[in-house]
Amino acid sequence: MIAALVGLWGKAKFYALAAVGAVAALLAAYWRIRADGKAAAELEQAKARDALQEHYDEIDRQAVDPAASYDRLRRMSDDKSGR
Repeated sequence: MIAALVGLWGKAKFYALAAVGAVAALLAAYWRIRADGKAAAELEQAKARDALQEHYDEIDRQAVDPAASYDRLRRMSDDKSGR
């Protein structure tokens, strides 16, 4: 009877190790997929940030015309919607 229980424990230990290995493989795959998704999101944000910076650089390259700026501000304040 004890020999049968020892044999059963050996089989159960094998299946338990196989189950732990399967769960570990799934967790590793999940971790990798999540890291890839995070990298893709960061790349997308970097592209958007670069595009915005390029827009700001374009504005900075324009010639400064204080009279036109004041006129534009006056037109904005005269507008009923505030824009």
